[in-house]
Amino acid sequence: MGALQVPRPGGARLQAPALQPASFRVAHPAGLPQLWPGEVDGQTGSIRQRFSGGGGTLSGDVVGSPEGFAVPVCISFLGRFYQDLKDKDVTFSPATIEKELTRFCREARGKENRLCYYIGATDDAATKIVNEVSKPLAHHIPVEKICEKLKKKDGQICELKYDKQIDLSSVDLKKLRVKELKKVLDDWGETCKGCAEKSDYIRKIHELMPKYAPKAASSRTDL
Repeated sequence: MGALQVPRPGGARLQAPALQPASFRVAHPAGLPQLWPGEVDGQTGSIRQRFSGGGGTLSGDVVGSPEGFAVPVCISFLGRFYQDLKDKDVTFSPATIEKELTRFCREARGKENRLCYYIGATDDAATKIVNEVSKPLAHHIPVEKICEKLKKKDGQICELKYDKQIDLSSVDLKKLRVKELKKVLDDWGETCKGCAEKSDYIRKIHELMPKYAPKAASSRTDL
């Protein structure tokens, strides 16, 4: 099987390393339909894609990113932002893009929020290099080229990688550690005040899942 081809701004295609013949259920950060082929759940971030070849198909479930399938936060986040601009049919000018990026970053959490901080798109940012995004994006420069240039400005930017994601549509929450349950809530921008037991965190996640991950909630039988 050859390399996967990934759509990118400008119409060109980014080559991603091929995976070994197998069938994977890959949980990945939400919002990658424009980057990766397959069935993508924008709420849970679950990508389901079958890879087969050779003498047959090896089936298995992998939660996380198989080798060669990881997407840097910079490429993923800016790719989604670019698609958001296109969907809204905004004027592709540096000034408009900077304004929209600041708005887009207000919803960012975790490492995506850290990326926004590094490029100066948050209120508390120490440096401001947001023009290194807005100007090239106004000319539809591919996001991976933008990220490569950003790396020269601040090496921390392209070192950001997503953590292993949890498929909320099927995971047994009782088997997760409290730290992992807390991370689910943190990714939603929520906390669990007064929670002392593991069951408290699970109950909180059940309560909030219809709001933050409605598709995952609808597929569960324990809510």
